[in-house]
Amino acid sequence: MQRIPLSEARSHLSALVQQAATQRHVTAITVHDELKAFLIAPSRLEALLEAERKARPARKRKSKLRGSLRIVGDLEAPDESPSQRLQRSALTSAEVLERE
Repeated sequence: MQRIPLSEARSHLSALVQQAATQRHVTAITVHDELKAFLIAPSRLEALLEAERKARPARKRKSKLRGSLRIVGDLEAPDESPSQRLQRSALTSAEVLERE
């Protein structure tokens, strides 16, 4: 990697771009001896970004709930079996949907 001041980079920019593109050469550009930028080939940058993306832990997508829920009737009626409750609930829901 070559470090050059900005003033020199300006005067040799075409050659530096050619080096970066053909030789995959990286040039560090400095201002007052402080590193400010890099001149790098697009393919090399893409490879670096891809490697960074793969190294990052995958984000979990938050699922979005859509629609609505309407509770009809008593959900905790102790005198019914679960299958009877389900059947009653389905019938009640069907009646509500028919009215809408």
